[in-house]
Formats: sequence, structure tokens, C-alpha cells
Amino acid sequence: MNELHPPRVFVYGTLKRGEERERCWPHPPVEVLPATLLGELRDLGLYPALIHGADRVAGEVWQLSPEHVEDTLRVLDAIEGYREGSAENLYQRQVVQCTTADGRKLAAFTYYYADEAAARQACRVTPNASGVCNWTAK
Repeated sequence: MNELHPPRVFVYGTLKRGEERERCWPHPPVEVLPATLLGELRDLGLYPALIHGADRVAGEVWQLSPEHVEDTLRVLDAIEGYREGSAENLYQRQVVQCTTADGRKLAAFTYYYADEAAARQACRVTPNASGVCNWTAK
């Protein structure tokens, strides 16, 4: 694995621990770390949309075993409505840099909402008192 194909996925919504789709992961993680990345969260009701922006967005980095990366991405791609090369995606998978709670910078895959203009019509998840945006279904 390398920075273009990291063995990590940053999640910020229904795939986080304690959320609706936590059990959808096909393999257990090696480690789950709290982390943030720069972006903007929009609340679409049942799930959030990550778009490009300057807010600090809270989430989790799921560290995967290298042999589980491809299968995990295949399952998550289906959940997120992503097919490489398709113009009809709900989300787009991209490699991002996120920052762990202890300050480490890690490359990870994440999913951006494909229709940024439509997402901007939804309610923005505003930063909390610590300056971090956190989406939860609860």
C-alpha cells in the first residue's frame, strides 16, 4: 500500500462506530482512530454529505489489513453509490489527508458527495464550540 492507495478509510457518518451502518464493514479493522479532515458537512436527513470546504470535520480512520482493502472498498463503494468512471455516482471516493487526535497526518480514502451544488442546498452542520463539525443520526 502507498499514499495513492492507503489501507485506511475516513468515515464521518453512518459507517462510524455506533451508527446505522457500522455492521456493514466486511472485515474488522486493525484499529479505529478519531480524526478530522478539512471539508464541509451537509445534513441530508438520514445521512450526511461531505463536500469541499474549510471546516474541520470529525470522523474516524479505519485502519485495514492490507489483504482486506480491496474487498472493503468494493463493499463500501456499493453502500456509497460509487462506481469508478461512472457519471451517475451518489458519492465519489477520493484519497484525503486527515489528522488523528494525536496530530499524525494520514492518507485515507473517503467519500465526497458527488453533486456538491445539490448538497449546498441542505442544512450545514456547523462547527461546535471546539470548532469541529460532527454528524450523528442520534
